[in-house]
Amino acid sequence: MRLKLRTKTALLITSLVLALVGATGWWQYRSLSSEYVDLMREQQQALTESAAADLDYKLGVHLAALARAARELGVRGFEDPQAQQRFLADEDLRAMFDNAALAKLDGAIIAITPPASRPPNVADRDYFRRVRDEGQPAISAPLLTKGTGQPAVVMAVPVEGPDGRLVGVLGAALNLQRANVLGDLSRATPGRGGYYVVVTRGQSPQVVMHPDAKLLLKPADATAATFNGGTENDLATRAPVRTADWELRLIVPAHIAYAPLEQARRNLLLQLLWLGLGCALLVWLGTAWAMRPLEALSNTIRTLRHSPDSQVRLDVVANDERGDLAREFGALMADLREQRLEMAAVTDASPVGLFRCDNDGRATYVNDEYLAIHGLERKDAAEGWLTLVRDEIREKVRQEWIRLVNSPAPFNATRRLHRKDGTQVLVALRSRPVLAEGRILGHVGTVTDITERTRSEQAFRTLTAVFDLTTDYVIQNDAAGRLIYMNPAARRRTGIALDAPIETLKVSDLNPPQTLERFRSEAVPTAVATGVWVGESLVWDLERREFPVSHMVIAHRDKQGKVEYFSGLMRDISEAKGAERALRESEHRLRMVTDHLPALISYLDKDLRFRFVNKAYQDWFGVESEQLLGRSLQEFYGDEAWAQMEPYLRAALAGRQVTYERRLVTPGGHRDVQATLVPERDEQGGVIGLYTLDNDITAHHEAEEALQESEARLRTVADALPMSVAYIDADERYRFNNLAYEREFGLSRDQIEGHTVQELLGEPAYQTLKPHIRAALAGEVVTFQSEDNQSDSYNCYEAQYIPQPAANAETIIGFHAVITDITRQKLEEKRLVNLAQIDPLTGLANRAGFELRLGEAMDRSRSANALMALMYLDIDGFKQINDRFGHQAGDELLRGFSTRLTQGLRSSDVRARLGGDEFTVIMEGLPNADIAVSAAAKLIMSMHMPFAIEQRTINVTASIGLAFYQGGAATAAALVKQADEMLYQAKRSGRNNVQAAALPIDGERS
Repeated sequence: MRLKLRTKTALLITSLVLALVGATGWWQYRSLSSEYVDLMREQQQALTESAAADLDYKLGVHLAALARAARELGVRGFEDPQAQQRFLADEDLRAMFDNAALAKLDGAIIAITPPASRPPNVADRDYFRRVRDEGQPAISAPLLTKGTGQPAVVMAVPVEGPDGRLVGVLGAALNLQRANVLGDLSRATPGRGGYYVVVTRGQSPQVVMHPDAKLLLKPADATAATFNGGTENDLATRAPVRTADWELRLIVPAHIAYAPLEQARRNLLLQLLWLGLGCALLVWLGTAWAMRPLEALSNTIRTLRHSPDSQVRLDVVANDERGDLAREFGALMADLREQRLEMAAVTDASPVGLFRCDNDGRATYVNDEYLAIHGLERKDAAEGWLTLVRDEIREKVRQEWIRLVNSPAPFNATRRLHRKDGTQVLVALRSRPVLAEGRILGHVGTVTDITERTRSEQAFRTLTAVFDLTTDYVIQNDAAGRLIYMNPAARRRTGIALDAPIETLKVSDLNPPQTLERFRSEAVPTAVATGVWVGESLVWDLERREFPVSHMVIAHRDKQGKVEYFSGLMRDISEAKGAERALRESEHRLRMVTDHLPALISYLDKDLRFRFVNKAYQDWFGVESEQLLGRSLQEFYGDEAWAQMEPYLRAALAGRQVTYERRLVTPGGHRDVQATLVPERDEQGGVIGLYTLDNDITAHHEAEEALQESEARLRTVADALPMSVAYIDADERYRFNNLAYEREFGLSRDQIEGHTVQELLGEPAYQTLKPHIRAALAGEVVTFQSEDNQSDSYNCYEAQYIPQPAANAETIIGFHAVITDITRQKLEEKRLVNLAQIDPLTGLANRAGFELRLGEAMDRSRSANALMALMYLDIDGFKQINDRFGHQAGDELLRGFSTRLTQGLRSSDVRARLGGDEFTVIMEGLPNADIAVSAAAKLIMSMHMPFAIEQRTINVTASIGLAFYQGGAATAAALVKQADEMLYQAKRSGRNNVQAAALPIDGERS
């Protein structure tokens, strides 16, 4: 029920009157009750101190008795079991304490009464550590014993041995639930219902003794008037128990202690009640009359609250407090209307959509931007945004939205909306709950159209990806020249790792001095002034070598227009520069070539005007080249020549390549020329000009008459040549052959000409020559040799196929075959080669032959990954044999040694004498290294047989070194070196033995 103002005023005045009267009476009551309470507290405090002193004395007696028992036990022997039993049987201790125990310094109990099957360890007890560490008696805080789990207080004293050293701890417990010095005190009842409570002192006091056993060991509030079961008004006094650092409290229940005072208070309250009722009735009647204008103002305020724009009448002319209140209220409402209009204007002008929704998720307010973002009419503002969600998920989204607006947590999300006009918009939604006294009234939030921003971010990511993938070099630096970005292509070209930091690098670290100077003087000022500079420059690569780039510098400004950083886009134009240089050189060479050709060369545009002529025009006609450029062909040659040339020119302009002959009249006389017209086409295939080539064929015509005479002379010469000569056309048919060719095949000229090569030579021989014939007809000059090895003869021929191009040089119309008998030369070459690679003394391969065959063997081993061995051997003490018996005997010994070397090895093994008594053997295709080692050992044994030389016998031995190879990068020199090292190792090992390398030689060893 809501009280009206007049009722409240009546109650207030009545309350003030009653308060004044009650305060006076209450002050009198408090004075009397205070004196009464002080008197009772003084008497109870004296009783408390007396009881505390008695308890303190009794605890001291118990502690002294325990200390005396400990001294006696220490004298008897702490470790003596009999002494322990006598101690446990002590009647005095058993009468004073509920149980007792002896503990070692590690906390282990060695004796206890009453006995326990598994005595506990008390090393973690605070009282035990105090006695052990300080050597002084201690009384514990209340605790639960480990053996029985009963609440108790433990007294502990140190036990010292005869030498005064601490040997253990004696402890005894007082069970807080049994009859003892504490239990008796808990059952005492001082006064007419009081009781004693003992608690520990300190920050966290605990109950040591209480009449209610359930409260033992419970926490006690050190600030309350009473503890553990009492009330806040109980009369409580306290006194310290110093022996145990406890506090004794005497508590008398309030209903007993303050019973007289309570009766006096009830009488006073009854009197005040009757006085208040009378005052309230009189005051209510008076205020009801005075408050009637305020009720009218309240009704006006209520009307404006529900309808702020309503027109109401206020009594603003009254010259009293009510008029002042009406005037202030009117001004306040005017200010509120103005603020509401300002706020509406601000929210409607906001570039962000604003909304407020209730707990049902319906929008109770939206601004114009909210409607524009969603594409809604204001009449659809409440739940119109749901129509922009797909039908199949609309209800699910609505339920989720209701859950969110009833949640106290803020909400942030991104949504894609499909507007009614068919467009899509991506919005960022942020909302916060509206809380009133902890109750959620709905949410307020913003909606921001982030479609363009998202597209911009995506475009920026795409641009960054393009920069990362482009082969151009992209570098960004701040206004001070420090690098802030380099794309991968720029990092690779300058040798900077992809993950290396670049903040310490500057533009000056990547560009030569002349480029930096150009940046300062031209590029940067232009970019700052116009936004971009484009040009060419030189930059450094990984090895600080200069290379040219096409360079673009872009200046980026912040919102204030200040240059924030620069972007540099560079493209390597080394190849383009090289191409330009090559083009200029090519043009120069072309001009040099065309100017030195004896033919007329020109280029005519589509109107048949000269655009290019070579120097031959000046030589033939005595006219400078520059004077011809721009003149028409008809103007230069005249109408008579033009009439002959025009049909061919028109045909060429139609797209045909034309070749014709004509006669020119020049200052030097008549010239017969062969003119060739070649059309030039654009990208669409249209003719845009003509290339002309006029060859002087005057001499050619003159030579044609002599050609027949020349052909007769040529046949005569060809028939006189010792080699076979023939001409074969593109169909592989003989068209010419000389007399030697006829003698070679035993056929007449008529039997050869017109026949194909296949018909003349037969199928097997033709298949052998077919590749060479195809190559010659393809325009390649072919030279090859063919050998004929028969049992009784050897023949070798060298054939040369020379292609014959057509007159227009576009096709090959045949080839000339020149076959020479080189049998004698080949036989002589073989003889010389054998002489160069054979040792004349032994008939074995010499050093040159050895090196050739070793290289071939290593190539085969490398290709097949096959094992091969190189054996290096010599005759032990050969120099002494030479010195003793002479060089002739030494040569005989070397020949005999070579014979045994040949007989003791495979026929495929290559044997060689490098010089003196040094021999080598190349062994290929070994399945394993043991084969070579075994062959070497057999050679050592075969050399033990005496050599018969010049009617005397000579005994010699040999030393052998073995090296192996099975592919890899090792060279022949490295393999020979390793075999030689093995030979010298055999020498150092006493000679007459074999030493082999453990592993095949590899690239690192070489």
